[in-house]
Amino acid sequence: MPVSKLILFDHRTIFLLSIKVYIGNFGNDLNPTLIQKFLEMPLSKTTQEFLGLNELSSNQEIIKSVISKYPGLRFHEIKKETKLANGTLQHHLGQMTKSNNLKAKYIDTIPRYYSYDLDIVNHVVLLRLRQTTTSRIIKSLLKNECQTFGQLVKFSKKSPGTVSIYKNMLLADNIIVGDTNSCQCSKGIAHTAIKYRLVEPEKVRALVEEYGKSSLRQSADNLADIFLSLK
Repeated sequence: MPVSKLILFDHRTIFLLSIKVYIGNFGNDLNPTLIQKFLEMPLSKTTQEFLGLNELSSNQEIIKSVISKYPGLRFHEIKKETKLANGTLQHHLGQMTKSNNLKAKYIDTIPRYYSYDLDIVNHVVLLRLRQTTTSRIIKSLLKNECQTFGQLVKFSKKSPGTVSIYKNMLLADNIIVGDTNSCQCSKGIAHTAIKYRLVEPEKVRALVEEYGKSSLRQSADNLADIFLSLK
């Protein structure tokens, strides 16, 4: 074989390849749990290319890639993106949450999935950015330093009762805060009126910048809508 065709493997890769070949020949005589652990150990990129493997060849890698790109997806949204069957997807999501590869956050018994290493605070912010009314409130406060309740109602185009419910959610999540301090957007408004503002506007803006540009549905997704409006 010409030297240019030789592929050099490190000792770890050679060991893994040897084990996988051994399992293929004598798998029936080995502990099933041990077999699974060896099969899940990753090969180097050089070895994957040599063997003709795609980096996203396994279902779990595909799922993890989709959720990393679109954190906070629900089951049917992941299914649509991965094209996996219900049973297959349910099985892998269960395994990945148990092995701490993913986190599932339940909202009214419905799980939303996130990468395990994503900050828990970001889970909540991303969730609110994907909900219609809360995303409109956040959008208003990204565009304007502070807003009164009446201004939030006008911008959200929802009833005062609806805006009040979701505004209180954002207050409980510590995403927004209400006080009587003035800002450039509150000229002509009584000093005693409560104005709402984002607790960490730059952090929220960074999340919108990072995840809004790769929305699942550019025309309908609230996160994408906020991202586009800030450009």
